[in-house]
Amino acid sequence: MPSRHYSFWLNEVTYIVIDFKSLDGKVLSFVVRLVHIWNGIDTDVARYDTAHGCPHRDLLTRSGRLRQKDWLGDMSFNGALTHAIDDFKTNHEAYIQSWS
Repeated sequence: MPSRHYSFWLNEVTYIVIDFKSLDGKVLSFVVRLVHIWNGIDTDVARYDTAHGCPHRDLLTRSGRLRQKDWLGDMSFNGALTHAIDDFKTNHEAYIQSWS
C-alpha cells in the first residue's frame, strides 16, 4: 500500500503537512496537519485524520491538547482528504487567529 508525504508553505510561518495511504486510487488513511511556527517552534494548530476509522478535524491548544473534535462522518476518505487540504489553504489565518 503506497504511502505519500507532502508539505507546502502557506506563508513564511505556516505550512501544511499531508500524509496518506492509498490503494488503486482509494484513500485508506490520512493525516493533514496545519503547522504554525510559534516562538521558533513548529506547532500543530489543527489536523484532519482518520485515526478512529472516521474522518474528523481536531482543533488543538497551544500545548497540543485537543480543544474540539468535529466528525465528518458523511464524507469518504478521498473527499475528506481533499476537503482538509482546501480548508487549511483557504482558512489557515482564521485557524491561527482562533488558536492564539
